Amino acid sequence: MRRKLIVNADDFGMCVGVNTGILRAHRQGIVTSTTIMANGLAFADAVARAQDCPQLGVGVHLVLLGGPPVAPPQDVRSLLGPDGTLPNDFGVFLRRLLRRELRPAEIEIEFRAQIERVLAAGLRPTHLDSHKHAHAHPLVLDVLLRVAEAYGIRSLRRPQERLAFVSLSGLNRQDALTFVKQKASALALARYARAFRRRLRTAPVRIPDAFFGFAHTGLLNPALICYMLRLLPVGTSELMCHPADMDDTLRRYPTRLKEARLREQAALTDPRVRDEIIRQGIQLVNFSDLDQNP
Repeated sequence: MRRKLIVNADDFGMCVGVNTGILRAHRQGIVTSTTIMANGLAFADAVARAQDCPQLGVGVHLVLLGGPPVAPPQDVRSLLGPDGTLPNDFGVFLRRLLRRELRPAEIEIEFRAQIERVLAAGLRPTHLDSHKHAHAHPLVLDVLLRVAEAYGIRSLRRPQERLAFVSLSGLNRQDALTFVKQKASALALARYARAFRRRLRTAPVRIPDAFFGFAHTGLLNPALICYMLRLLPVGTSELMCHPADMDDTLRRYPTRLKEARLREQAALTDPRVRDEIIRQGIQLVNFSDLDQNP
């Protein structure tokens, strides 16, 4: 009947500010896991920092949106925009995916190249997830599962949270409006949830029992995290987060999450959150714990 929680920080390797923020949230807060972007601007910096944190689980944040490809561009042409990079617009990505313009074989080439780069750096991935939850779509999920099996990676993210989960704890009016928009996006991806669960019944991988943080991306605060902790179900759950320190690269980076990352870092290191975890008897783990529990 134990409740366990994986707190995973996305975008490791995006820039140095993100890397230092994730490590701060791990050492001084509740982050137990992260996922590294093999095509990130600060990938080498992230690898060096991860090697000094043996208790931090490191998975691969597979990227189909944003930045340069890791595979040779001529091998993944269907994934690239006119400028030779992976387009960053999720709406464009989804439309192209639905029109079958993105070739599954090329998605697999890119995924393998990203994992190979992480392995060559000396990291052993604990799990896989994807930037902007691309693997929620069945076509991408099929590719991800093939790649996971090929590399012996046994755990991945479930990118759907309970549709009924709504909380405005600690949010101001503007943040509440952001939450509503993100909840709509979560509902849009929920259309694939049944197919996702069905496909995983026959796949040799493990996923957490519950997932939190999709609709609250960039909005985490101490009150909201404590609310989630009190609702945490029995089993293993994952809380997605995006902590960072601000630097010049993050200020210029094409992401809407900038100051929000600083607020999330403050929330993840807030003593009230740690006290609530102790009060609730929750065990903090990373994705390697899934492998240890049949």
